[in-house]
Amino acid sequence: MTIAQPATGTSLVRVLQPITNGTRRDEVAEAIRQALLTGELQPGQRIKEIELAATLGVSRPTLREAILILIHEGTLIQEPYKGIKVAEVSVRSLLDLAEVRVSLETTAALRLADDPSRTGLGALRIALTEHQAAIERGDSRACDRTHLEFHRTLWLAAENEMLTKMWPLVAAQIRMAMTVDQAARYDPDRDLAMHVRLVEVIETGDAEAIRTEITHHIRSSAEEVAALMTTLEAHNSGVDR
Repeated sequence: MTIAQPATGTSLVRVLQPITNGTRRDEVAEAIRQALLTGELQPGQRIKEIELAATLGVSRPTLREAILILIHEGTLIQEPYKGIKVAEVSVRSLLDLAEVRVSLETTAALRLADDPSRTGLGALRIALTEHQAAIERGDSRACDRTHLEFHRTLWLAAENEMLTKMWPLVAAQIRMAMTVDQAARYDPDRDLAMHVRLVEVIETGDAEAIRTEITHHIRSSAEEVAALMTTLEAHNSGVDR
């Protein structure tokens, strides 16, 4: 199996468009997150402040404020004497994230299933519809955004205070995992089918089925990508020798 490799020297102009007047550091940070999600910024890539500030059309102080946000959430890493780079995802961190997500997203899904008003489920259905529309349009950027929005909706619609507080930190790690997943295999039809199935199972209200489906949706996918990463690392190691 051939795994797509990160492109070197990829232009940043597609997602990293100039920030309009009046926007602030949070929007700069979000633009960088989107560039990571779409693969225009790659794990391990060095951040060149002058180039990035010029591309976004913002001052370097504003960019630095955004970079501090991203360092705090784990998206970027500051290395002494070397500067800033995009964080890299290891097999271990990918599986650790999946383990945490299974527990937390099961809690969220069970909350939605138990809500007699079905308000949260309605919001999740809307998020799924938007994700499906993006896939059908072939809009890869919107697919990435709506995929993450689907999971954000699941977390927040549960109306669990701790899940809401934890989402920004976990979201940064999910973005990283999605970047690795897409580099290893890009299969929007499979992605859509899994999300449709997940919503349908939550709607049944069957707690055991929900736990099983969440585990399959998150852990099995992470294990598949981890296996691909391990194969790629072994191959690259052999080539280096």
